[in-house]
Amino acid sequence: MKIFRKNDFRSFEQNSFIKYITLKKHLTLVLIYFVFFCFIVSMLNPIKSYGEKIITLNEAYLYAAKLNGTIKSQRESYYQSTLLKWTAISMLLPNISLTYKDQRFHQNSPSSSSSSSGGSNIFSFFYPTYGYTFALTQPLLDIPAIPAYYAAENSIKSSKMSLNNVSQNKLFETASDYYDVLSNENLVKADRKTMEEALSHMQLAKAKLKAGLAIITDVLQAKSEYYQAKQQYIAAKNKLKSAEANLRAIIGVNFNFKVVKPKNPALLNNSLKKYIKSAYKYNPGLKSLKFLKKESKDEVYYYETQYIPKINFEATYNGISDNHFIPQGNEHYWTAAGVLTFPLFQGGTRIISIEKARSQNNANMYELIQAKRNLRADVVSGFYNIQNLKYQIIALKHEESYAFKNYKLVEEEYKAGVATSVDVITALAELASARHNLLAEKLGYYSSILNFKTLTGSFKRELIRLSIDRFKY
Repeated sequence: MKIFRKNDFRSFEQNSFIKYITLKKHLTLVLIYFVFFCFIVSMLNPIKSYGEKIITLNEAYLYAAKLNGTIKSQRESYYQSTLLKWTAISMLLPNISLTYKDQRFHQNSPSSSSSSSGGSNIFSFFYPTYGYTFALTQPLLDIPAIPAYYAAENSIKSSKMSLNNVSQNKLFETASDYYDVLSNENLVKADRKTMEEALSHMQLAKAKLKAGLAIITDVLQAKSEYYQAKQQYIAAKNKLKSAEANLRAIIGVNFNFKVVKPKNPALLNNSLKKYIKSAYKYNPGLKSLKFLKKESKDEVYYYETQYIPKINFEATYNGISDNHFIPQGNEHYWTAAGVLTFPLFQGGTRIISIEKARSQNNANMYELIQAKRNLRADVVSGFYNIQNLKYQIIALKHEESYAFKNYKLVEEEYKAGVATSVDVITALAELASARHNLLAEKLGYYSSILNFKTLTGSFKRELIRLSIDRFKY
């Protein structure tokens, strides 16, 4: 039998403590490495481990502005329009050309009688000559270049305005789809709550049937209501998936994400008159028509200036070498001239072009006038529609509150044996309908505000803060 002394126990305790400390250090290092690995993975992959990422409304705007194909296509059209002004500038730039000619003369010599070729000719090439010419043509007076340049500038502004309009429309669709996803998420929550309430009533009906306080018809009705509520819940989830797919397509991403509730859109406390003035000043569609009208007007000036004379300065430098015909062997000389071109008659081309340009200018003017009338009508209609929707939402909130209180009251009465199962199911259906109506009205209210902001131009001014150049004009 081994006897343990006090020192032996102390040594055993020290060794155990050292092993415990060493194990603790190893576990701490493993934990640190694991946390560091998770951090690296999260940095490399912004999508969370469960495959979803949180996207705010502002981030959705940025995704759409960067990845939406329609915006990118319109951006290329804007780039093409920027090349038009160089066509007008080139009307005033010089033309420089070089022409070089190198040639040989030959003499046709008859063959000798002793040739075995049977009388074939012999071609001897000699007398080399060459010549080159430098030519310069510099326009001095070309008045049509001025309206052509202004027309090109207006075309650039119009194209950029079209890019802004397309961008704004796509970002408006982004905001609408974003609020649609939020509304469908709330719809899923509401239908899940309705399904849970229907399940609770079905369980209560089964309990009362076992206690002999209800009949089998009550249970069947409760089951029918539960399965109907469950079907609505499944339909709401499918509708949410569809809305998320639409938002995913418009912003150009292919990963799953979650949305968060942004600040609800609202209007400033301005009068209707101020909103109409703001629409006349900032509405992008109206500004596009103004640029089109100015562009067509400058095009009229361009065709009208075709009868103004043009003056060009032309100069050439010629270098010729002809060893055979010129005794000295070469000749170099300059030529310079001022050329005046005065068109007298150009057939019907100029007249038809001017009339077409004037007609297009008139059409743009009439379209601008009608667009102002339509814009004013849309602003007035949208303003009063938002006011009506605001009061309808207040009424629907009271209706939902009343339907919820009525359902709870009827449920308590059913527990006490005063009300029937049909009364409970009817109250629950009214509550579900009130919830749906309130959510649909809220979505319509937010969409109406966004559309109204688009009409008045305030939606565009909010997008400028994204610091993207194509939204600035």
